Amino acid sequence: MKMARYLDRENKVCFGALTESGAVHPIIGDIFGECRSSAEVVAPCKLLAPVPVSPPAIFCIGLNYRRHAAETNAKIPQYPVVFMKGPNAVQNPNDPILLPRHLRSETVDYECELAIVIGRTCKNVSRGEALKHVLG
Repeated sequence: MKMARYLDRENKVCFGALTESGAVHPIIGDIFGECRSSAEVVAPCKLLAPVPVSPPAIFCIGLNYRRHAAETNAKIPQYPVVFMKGPNAVQNPNDPILLPRHLRSETVDYECELAIVIGRTCKNVSRGEALKHVLG
């Protein structure tokens, strides 16, 4: 199930199942437990980032694509480069990206990011069991 987080007409944050056609069906139940999508189709007032604006942690892996490392003339690391980003790095779909005026640069770089939201507490999970812990 592909999930969307959105504001409804009453400005309430909701979760919905997003279909390939773009329709949103409200999710009934606990997204971290038992849930299902309803047959009702809603028109979200605003799509939101898939996680709250203040997630507890955003862990990132750097230089994980050989092509990106080559583009920046960076040496491909022997082990993944792990770093963190602040909660303010979370962006709602279609919202403008605001650049700080005091750090203005004409050389702003862009990338596409892939995020994985872990939905269950876990540690040292085997590769075969890993997807059972992914929420989205």
